[in-house]
Amino acid sequence: MGESGRALDGVRVLDLTHQVAGPSATLALAFLGAEVVKVIAPGSRDSFDAIPFYLNNASKKSIELDLKAPDGLRTALRLAERADIFVENFSPGVIDRLGLGWEVLSALNPRLIYAQVKGFAEDSPYRDFPCFDPIAQGFSGGSSITGEPDALPMKPGPDVGDTGTGMVLAGAILAALYQREKDGLGQRVQIAMTDQVATFMRIHYGWPIERGMDTPRFGNRPPFLVTTAPSDIYPCPPFGPSDYVHIHCGSDRQWERMAKAMGREDLLGDPRFATMASRGEHKAAVDEAVRAWTATLDKMTVMRVLGGAGVPAGALRTTTEVLNDADLRDRGIFVTVDDPVRGTVTIPGWPVRMSRSPARVATPPRPGEHTAEVLREWLGSDG
Repeated sequence: MGESGRALDGVRVLDLTHQVAGPSATLALAFLGAEVVKVIAPGSRDSFDAIPFYLNNASKKSIELDLKAPDGLRTALRLAERADIFVENFSPGVIDRLGLGWEVLSALNPRLIYAQVKGFAEDSPYRDFPCFDPIAQGFSGGSSITGEPDALPMKPGPDVGDTGTGMVLAGAILAALYQREKDGLGQRVQIAMTDQVATFMRIHYGWPIERGMDTPRFGNRPPFLVTTAPSDIYPCPPFGPSDYVHIHCGSDRQWERMAKAMGREDLLGDPRFATMASRGEHKAAVDEAVRAWTATLDKMTVMRVLGGAGVPAGALRTTTEVLNDADLRDRGIFVTVDDPVRGTVTIPGWPVRMSRSPARVATPPRPGEHTAEVLREWLGSDG
């Protein structure tokens, strides 16, 4: 299918983002077919040489503009006049000082969707505080429920504050784009990383709501109001740092299936394990039986045996194991691109499938690679 078949074909995005949260939002739009033009300052090549920056800017174009110079600002204003979407995540106040604030650009282009990512909301008492993913996760509760019960709070590993915020913002941008199709007007779309993480915690507020207490840390166990077992990680040979399998039996039927899969039908006659509640009360005994079994099989074998029996189980895989997964590559979750500097590189793609709109995953651009092309196609000139 050609470019015209992609969902956001013809949509122009002016991308003034950096770090992770903002670029994640524009990355999603680029995967969906939008023409995302990444604006960078002249001389900022070092950031493009860093892998995190590289991975967040696939499928985009790159132009160099000095936004602090009169000529650069004039060019940026002309580009914004022709853009459908504008995204920025500078520190508070910077975009206005540059002369590219919401009031200026909306007056210039009433159809513009003007999106902003900040650490703390504009009307928050902490609006001027710097913020990164671990700050957002800690301030909004994510770290407080992560880790072992009697150990330190722990920052969740995935970039919930950064990439999570970008994905939520991308959805809001698309909603604004859809509304514009009905009334012809753009709008300002704002999101704060701390606000987003707070809402990502949605189901974990059951503890203070139902019990009037802080949600505790559960380690690898589920954060349910009622304890159940088995529901934890269990070691597998060769017993390395990541040789574990996560098993969760969420019903009596699943426990029956698991006992049979382990060859331990004798456990089904034990009154201590007769119900979910009683298994939760005797978690240590349940875990002992499960660990004795997982100690005889590698993590992928345990996953296949239990999954095939209808019991939720998943091997704990390292980033290298996931990156090299043949199935993920075959299905396009990871895509191999040819980079003129790095050579052949495998990078994360777009996980959503659309029957008529395949994702576009292309090599991340070099700094300023598309300056002449974008200025010619957007503005009809070279500057």
